[in-house]
Amino acid sequence: MTHFRKLRSSHMLAAAATALGLAFAVPAAAQQCPDWRQNGTTISIDAETAWAPQRYPVQAGGPLNLGMCNTISGAGHVTVAPSFTITYDARSTGYDLDFRIESQCDTVMLINDAGAGWHFNDDEDGTLNARLRLADAPSGIYDVWVGTYGAQTCQATLVLETFPGGAPLGAGTCPDWSLGGAELQLGSGASDRQAVVAGGTVNLSANDCGTGGHGHVAEAPDFTLYYTAQSSAWDLQFAVDGQCDTLLLVNDAVTGWWFNDDYDGLDPQITIQAAESGRYDIWVGTYGNTLCNAQLSVSSYQPGGSTPVK
Repeated sequence: MTHFRKLRSSHMLAAAATALGLAFAVPAAAQQCPDWRQNGTTISIDAETAWAPQRYPVQAGGPLNLGMCNTISGAGHVTVAPSFTITYDARSTGYDLDFRIESQCDTVMLINDAGAGWHFNDDEDGTLNARLRLADAPSGIYDVWVGTYGAQTCQATLVLETFPGGAPLGAGTCPDWSLGGAELQLGSGASDRQAVVAGGTVNLSANDCGTGGHGHVAEAPDFTLYYTAQSSAWDLQFAVDGQCDTLLLVNDAVTGWWFNDDYDGLDPQITIQAAESGRYDIWVGTYGNTLCNAQLSVSSYQPGGSTPVK
């Protein structure tokens, strides 16, 4: 289905005569280019909601080779239709709109913005993942293609986030528990396991963040846990099983920082004894600046009882 874009009407009218002339003779090259007139997975979001990072899973890559498209500057493989069609409300904030990819493969990103302009990125933040930040992004429709540099496909996550106008890439230099992560609920004696992409763009070693940690995490927590303890007789344990050298950072119910790097081989573990009820923000990071798949385990148990299963 095609969609009409109010902010693109002048662009479309200017091309009307050309479109009529080509109605019966579409050049072969046009079949080799991404088509913003098609829809991807639809997302509606505003600048205030996106102040906290919003994550959307996607399969990166596709059969279309951008090198064969002579109207767009970029390299890599995408689908013809966008991966996402995003309706964005700027709420007159003047915020910059940040698009970034989290994945274990070499990703690329292509955006057709609210004014019909094209934007492309391959590698950013010292990684093989793509990132683009559009300054003072206006309300409108943004089509986003999440691709791969090579012909293979892979699982990835698109992250949308807004920043104050003019904030440079990497402006988030310390982890910020106030941003919140994916919400978890846990009571005494219960446990939970969650998949997560470990790592991020905040370098704990390079910034004086007061966490006592090192390595790389995201600015926002990966998870925000709301824990209800029956009594002070219960311990709360966090553990990670990762495919690379992972680390754990936790901001506890009284805003204290807990950090661990290697506990079981290259995997971290943190145990908070007599854990209080309240909010716990959790970051799953990496020692290096690469990303990898991991699983977070959270367990509440009584000391001397059965040991939680990692």
